[in-house]
Amino acid sequence: MCQAKSDKFGREFVVISRWEPTSQTCSDCGYQWGKLDLSVREIVCVNCGNHHDRDDNASKNIEKVGVGHTHDSKRAGRECKTEVSAVPAELSTHIQYEQLKLFDW
Repeated sequence: MCQAKSDKFGREFVVISRWEPTSQTCSDCGYQWGKLDLSVREIVCVNCGNHHDRDDNASKNIEKVGVGHTHDSKRAGRECKTEVSAVPAELSTHIQYEQLKLFDW
């Protein structure tokens, strides 16, 4: 269905590996914290300290893999074919100062 809609509207459709650790990797710094229990819905990265919702973090990582910022070359054994000029500027994903005050650092 997604492929057909992409074709209809002239969009590019990319399938990523099902083994890509999108919910196990920080979307800001790339640190891999490993497998999380499904009951864990939010996480604070131990490397950069950013607070992430599990699903939002995974969606950002899926987008990065799809447009070529990162890829599953370790598993697929291939290089990214996306040209640097084709990659859009990354949006800021930092949380606001008011949200940081919620955490006792």
